[in-house]
Amino acid sequence: SALSISIIFLLSPDIKEIMEIDRADDFNEGMNRVKQGKALSLIHVEKGFAGEIKVYKSNSNPFKDSVVQNVLDSFVQSANAEYAYAKLGSKASDAHFSQSIREEAVNTDGKLPSALDYYAVSMLIMTMMYGTTYGCAAMSEERFYKTEIRLKSAPVASYEIYAGKVAGTILTLMLDGAVIILFTKYAYNVNWGSRIPVILFACLSLSVLAAGLGIAGFMLIGDANKTQALLSIMVPVFTFLGGGYIPVQYMSPEMEKLSFLSPNHIGQRIILNSIFEGNAVQTRNYLLILWAASLLMFALSAFKGRRDLD
Repeated sequence: SALSISIIFLLSPDIKEIMEIDRADDFNEGMNRVKQGKALSLIHVEKGFAGEIKVYKSNSNPFKDSVVQNVLDSFVQSANAEYAYAKLGSKASDAHFSQSIREEAVNTDGKLPSALDYYAVSMLIMTMMYGTTYGCAAMSEERFYKTEIRLKSAPVASYEIYAGKVAGTILTLMLDGAVIILFTKYAYNVNWGSRIPVILFACLSLSVLAAGLGIAGFMLIGDANKTQALLSIMVPVFTFLGGGYIPVQYMSPEMEKLSFLSPNHIGQRIILNSIFEGNAVQTRNYLLILWAASLLMFALSAFKGRRDLD
């Protein structure tokens, strides 16, 4: 019957490696466990040979709920294939329950990304993007402290002052990133992989873009408070679209498309590809996108600055 086949499948050694299964005496008891938080999901199999299989989820953990649903979907597909072969009278079937579950390592060391690894990368990128406020502050502080006139009268070219502010902002962000990487690596055992130079270059790319966004924002708006307010809204939005709060794969297809407008998503793809030895071509293309966006921001700043001088 469907019930006995399902029990055999759910209690198999392969399933026990990824899910903890506990049998309830009846449907009501199982539902009470889910409602009370004692169980994540209830898998209900109706009696009879063709019994329907239903999953009742608590929605308290979308990721784990998706694991349960995917395992059940794989089982149903395999069971349907076996049933179809049996109806056709075929003795040779290529569909086996053991093929429904595959365990694959993400990188050559066999390490799988944990939630801590994922969110460490997300928070690193969010910190880099909050550097937009550094760029804005670097350009506005002379007006705030009334030192703009003295700087302009000093024997220093305007581009040298500009370059110094940009370099200082980028250096500060790189130090912030290095602290996050070292602290999470040794305090929380976050896996940053072996390609640290690539990750640092990704941080440099994000730092340059963040500085460019902050400076361009101030140059175009002309008011530090308004620019800071706009940036304080933009960064959380970029973080959300980049999967910093909810992984992108759990968003709607429309939101997934919008995520490519977020520097956070692009930076996250670069770093995760570096850690888990992903697509090198994709990594290169994403880096080019970050640098192209940075050049655009600095070009806008330079154009606005020249117009102000005129």
